[in-house]
Amino acid sequence: MGPPSTPRLPVTFAGRLALIAGLGGLLRVLYVLLVVADNPLSGDAAGYHHAANLLADGLGFPEPLRHMFGGVDLIVRDGADMLVATPIGHLEPTAGHPPVWTILLGVASFLGAVTVLQHQVVAALLGIPAIVLVGLLGRDLRSERLGLVAASITAGYAFIWVNDGLLMAETAAIAAAAGTSWAGLRFTRDPSRRRAVILGLVGGLAALSRAELLLMLPLLVGVVLVRAPLPWRERLARTAMAGAATLLLLAPWMVRNLLVFEEAVFLSNGAGTVLVQSNCDPTYHGEFLGYWRIECGHPPPFGPAGEHLDESQRDVVVRERAMAYMGDHTGRLLTVVVPARIGRMWGVYDPADQLRLDALVDRRPLAVSTLGYVQYLALLPLATGGALLLWRRREVLLPLAGWIPIATLTAAISFGNTRYRTAAEVSLVLLAAVAVDALTERRRAGQASQPPGGSS
Repeated sequence: MGPPSTPRLPVTFAGRLALIAGLGGLLRVLYVLLVVADNPLSGDAAGYHHAANLLADGLGFPEPLRHMFGGVDLIVRDGADMLVATPIGHLEPTAGHPPVWTILLGVASFLGAVTVLQHQVVAALLGIPAIVLVGLLGRDLRSERLGLVAASITAGYAFIWVNDGLLMAETAAIAAAAGTSWAGLRFTRDPSRRRAVILGLVGGLAALSRAELLLMLPLLVGVVLVRAPLPWRERLARTAMAGAATLLLLAPWMVRNLLVFEEAVFLSNGAGTVLVQSNCDPTYHGEFLGYWRIECGHPPPFGPAGEHLDESQRDVVVRERAMAYMGDHTGRLLTVVVPARIGRMWGVYDPADQLRLDALVDRRPLAVSTLGYVQYLALLPLATGGALLLWRRREVLLPLAGWIPIATLTAAISFGNTRYRTAAEVSLVLLAAVAVDALTERRRAGQASQPPGGSS
């Protein structure tokens, strides 16, 4: 009997990418089972979990937390305190978030995966497509080696896989951002009608994952078509086709929102809540500078007689409240608060405090967040070098780096949060992979130039 055969690594790009994706998926599942299994959910994570089960039960998209738990709010009317109760089982439509993540978890619920742990495992497995898409993007950008490097970083980067066990929509957003960048790269190199449609469809899907991801679409289409060597008629035709494809995907959700709410709602109606919770005294001064506080949204808005307003009406009320506060504090907003928000998101303003808040509010394990921050600090100079390298080579940069200004803008107008950097993590990974690939190529070239006996 001969010696046992040694397992062979795949030799093709597809085989190696599948291996990396499989290992990345294993890491994510182990993280769920060993670190965050059945962790108590709160806020958006609890909302997604319950919303998915309600969707699977045929209830559509009701506001999940009010339906599951009801509540009692204290309001003031004519100088007197008034208690307003929301009973358990209360049904009202919601568009607090775009629907893709709820739909994905809802499919799992329909198939029988309804517990928190089951949803966490499903979310971990849904993290695998991002690894594959980043690998394909890297291959199309330059080479199979670059694709494998980018996929490997995506598989192991904690600030990407930490989302998967938390039941947050960032898992879908990362894959959507990678897919949009891939479609954008292909459209940039060949702005054909077919690729314009594909970009529009992928961009629409991204917007249904997180609303701000829609910003990449006009950025890519506009810049590419302005520079493309095409007649203006063809440029306009491609722009219209990309826009029509996006609207095709967005239309069912937008039409539903316009039909069920009193105020006009398109992708989501959570802007007012975000603004009112991030524009108040606690977030303009002190330890929560540049962050958010839930108490800033109090008192909750109700009608003149204490009647319930629908979600869109409540959003209008709190948005106006936030805009009034911003108008009264414009100087501090622009000179202090916005820089703090951006600094928090990019990990340069009180990073230790931000890691603490990530653990307390977003339920990120502190040890995993610390690992992610160390990896982030290592990736940052590499990504900067990769961006400079692409610029010097006059290669395509916008589809890769476009998420960086989008994420920065998101933080500037909302609040600083590591989670809001999610789409930009795709940019950092790809640009860092470019630098690693270039360093590998230089090292191999140096080794090839060495004489067989080494230097004398």
